[in-house]
Amino acid sequence: MSVVTREDLLRRRVARLRAAAAATGLRHLAVEVTAGTDLVVALCALRPLDASVVVMGPTIAASALEVLRPQAVLDVAGGRIRHTGAADPGRGERPAGLWIFSSGTTGTPTPTHWRWHDLARGVDWDTVDGDERWGVGYAPFTYAGVEAVSQALGRAARIDFLTPTDLAAGTGARYEVVAGTPSFWRMAALHRGTDAARPRVDTVSMGGEPVDASLLRLVGAAFAPRRVLQIYASTELGRIATVTDGLPGLPLSVLDGYGPAGKALAIRDGELLVSPGPGAPYLPTGDAAAIDGGRVHVLGRRGEVINVGGTKVVPGHVARLLQEHPEVVAARVYPVRSSVLGAVVGADIVTLPECDHDAVVQRVKAHARRVLAPAEQPRRVTVVDQFPMAVSGKAVRGG
Repeated sequence: MSVVTREDLLRRRVARLRAAAAATGLRHLAVEVTAGTDLVVALCALRPLDASVVVMGPTIAASALEVLRPQAVLDVAGGRIRHTGAADPGRGERPAGLWIFSSGTTGTPTPTHWRWHDLARGVDWDTVDGDERWGVGYAPFTYAGVEAVSQALGRAARIDFLTPTDLAAGTGARYEVVAGTPSFWRMAALHRGTDAARPRVDTVSMGGEPVDASLLRLVGAAFAPRRVLQIYASTELGRIATVTDGLPGLPLSVLDGYGPAGKALAIRDGELLVSPGPGAPYLPTGDAAAIDGGRVHVLGRRGEVINVGGTKVVPGHVARLLQEHPEVVAARVYPVRSSVLGAVVGADIVTLPECDHDAVVQRVKAHARRVLAPAEQPRRVTVVDQFPMAVSGKAVRGG
């Protein structure tokens, strides 16, 4: 009786998908990715074909494909191929590589092209001989998910695709790297298991949302990593800055010139701008930012403001200061309709399990009066067990 391992099954899926894609004779394809293993299979199967591949996930509407017009759609999990009847666009229009859609947090998801070489950094995924174990908590159809898996394929013998609960429950496993959004890490730290079952994580990697001091304290206490990587990146430009000093926000040096990623940042009128290379103009990132305590803090998307009687309140700024309270694990800030002011600030908070909710609410409101301007102070504070999570792995915004 033969034993088929998980690795054998993946190899078979890769071989089948590669053969099926090659048999079509088409070179501009879309792949439907719903799970991490689907992404691994798609990347390993299609990279050797030097194909142009559109990564599709559940957040991408079918109409979004109209601009790219793939010739066929591959169902990675089911192994089915659906021909679209689109004409061959030619190599010039659809070069080899991956088309990855932005999350569409504040607008319509848009695709960006990445060359295979750029994502894999030249590593041959078929000849990895390392023994590292990586965990990936990003959604597999996002840029962060594709980039993390691409790096893991070049270094890791095993990749685990994790939810916060998966990581928190733990089995005493040791990971060289675990990557996820700050929301992923907050929930994993809050619900961690016993010391004996807690996973050992050498490098914590986080990106996609602002990182503050409270999160770094939580992660340090829960997982005691050797180092923490804060990654500021976008689907369009990739990694813009990587912070390894263990402090919240970005160092002021990111405003001084072009860093290791070859990009420079600037703040104008409260918005973070990026220059993608020496001599290139500064372009808006869409993120609000401020300098506080000698650091550059990203506060969230610039268009997300609460108009409180004519005063514009930035939810990310309010959430960051609320999370400085030692009993607030996480805060989500949103508008609450008001007949007098149009809107006031509301906040959902996650606190430690042993805390008395009513007492925490009163202490958090007192803290808000000390650190926030009157218009910024939440009129309604509600304790919740956790925040709703979008499929992208980020906390859902809004009330």
